[in-house]
Amino acid sequence: MSTSSNASSNLLNRLRKSQDPRDETPLYREELPSSTTSISLLDSTTKTSPFQYFSTPEFRQRARTYSLGLLVRLLTLIAIIGVLAAIGIGLTYTDGLPDPDDYSDLQFNWTTNPSSYLRPFNTSFQYNVLLDGHSHSTYSDGRMSIRQLLDWHIANGYNAVIVSDHNTIEGGLEAEKLALAEYNSSIVVIPAIEYSCCRLHMNLIGINQTVTIGPPVPTDQDLQAVIKQVHDLGGIVIVNHIPWSNTTEDGYEVPRLPNHPSLSDLKAWGVDGFEIINQGTFDYPTMQFCQENNLIQMTGTDVHYPNVPANAWTLLQAANYTKESILNEIKARRTSFLFDPTGTNARSYPSENAAYWQLAPLTTLGDYFNSFYSDSKGMYSFQGTFCQPEVLEVHNSMIGWFIFWLFISIVVFELVRAGVMALWSLLQRKYSISFQ
Repeated sequence: MSTSSNASSNLLNRLRKSQDPRDETPLYREELPSSTTSISLLDSTTKTSPFQYFSTPEFRQRARTYSLGLLVRLLTLIAIIGVLAAIGIGLTYTDGLPDPDDYSDLQFNWTTNPSSYLRPFNTSFQYNVLLDGHSHSTYSDGRMSIRQLLDWHIANGYNAVIVSDHNTIEGGLEAEKLALAEYNSSIVVIPAIEYSCCRLHMNLIGINQTVTIGPPVPTDQDLQAVIKQVHDLGGIVIVNHIPWSNTTEDGYEVPRLPNHPSLSDLKAWGVDGFEIINQGTFDYPTMQFCQENNLIQMTGTDVHYPNVPANAWTLLQAANYTKESILNEIKARRTSFLFDPTGTNARSYPSENAAYWQLAPLTTLGDYFNSFYSDSKGMYSFQGTFCQPEVLEVHNSMIGWFIFWLFISIVVFELVRAGVMALWSLLQRKYSISFQ
C-alpha cells in the first residue's frame, strides 16, 4: 500500500472517532467552577453594600433592643413629668409655705412731714392729729408685725392709727398695748375690726372685743345686727372703699362684693360714715353723700405691705393725744384730710427669703403646670369661702401644644441618638472588617 493510501486511512479513522458519542475524550471542553472554594474566592472579591446590614439578624436584634429602651425612656419621662406636676401643683395649694420676701428686718429710717407740702381739704382747718383710719398687721393678711406697723406710720407722718385687721380685734389690742408701753405717746393706737364678708367691708372702731362675724353672705338683718352691736359697745361703724368693693370681679362680670348695700340703705341702717379715700383712690361721690347727710368722712391707707406709699391723712384737732379724745372728735364729725395722689416717696423693701428659694424650683414649676387650667373662685370672703361660684376651666389648647412640642423634642432627640448609634455601629463594622 502506498504512502498516500495510508494517510487517507488514518484521517478517516480520526473523523469517525470524533463523531462517536462514546468517545470520552472530546476535542474541546469548557471548564466551569465546580468547587465551593472558587465561589468563596469570588465572594471575597465582591464589595458588600452598607444597606445590606439593615436586613441582617444582628440589626433586627439591635432594633428590638432600641425599641424597648425607647419605651422605657418614654415611660420614665412621663412618670417624671407627672411627679413634678403633682408636687408643684400640690405646693400651690399648701398653706404655710415660705414667703418670697423676708419682712423680719425692715427698717423705716426716714420721717415724712406731709403738712410741709400739703394743705387740708378745708384750707382753714386746724389740726394736731394725723390719723390713718385703716391698716393691717400680721394678725390678718398684713406683712408687717405690730411694731413694724407703728414704725411705718411714724415714718410716714402719722401720730395716730386705727389698726383694723380682718374679722379680729386682737391685732388692734396688741398694737395699743405696745404703743402705750414703749412709744411715749409718739403714736396713738385705736383698736378696730375690719368686718369682712361678701357684701361689704366696714371698720368697727373703738371697741375692745371681736363682735359676731358671719355668715360669709349676710342678710340685711345680719348687717344691721352687727351695726347695732358695735353701737351698743360704744363704737363707730365706717363703711370702707366702696369703689374697690364695686369694681367688676375679673372673669365674672359682677361686682367684687356682690349685692353691696346702697349708700341710702347703709345710712338708714345706722352707719356713722364712709371711707372717702382708700390708698390713692378718692371717692368723690361718697364724699358728697357724707357732706349732704352729715356723716363721718374717713381716709385710710389700707396698708398691707411696707413698700407702698402713704396717700392720705385724716386730720383732727384733739384736746390731747389719747384714744378717747380722738374718738370724740371723730364722732363729732370734726375732721378734714390731706391727700397726695402720688404718695410719699420713701420706701422700705424686704430682703429675699432664703427658705423660699429652696422650694422655688418646684413652686415655679407648679405655676407652669397651673397654667394648664384656671381655677377661678372670685373674691375671698375672709371667712373661709369665696364670693363667686368656682369655675374650673381646662386649657385644652395649651395642653395639646405642650404634648405636641414634647413629642417633637423626643423625636428629634431620638433621631439624633439613633443616628449617632447607627453611625458608630457602621464604623465599628467597617474597621473590624478591614482589620481582618
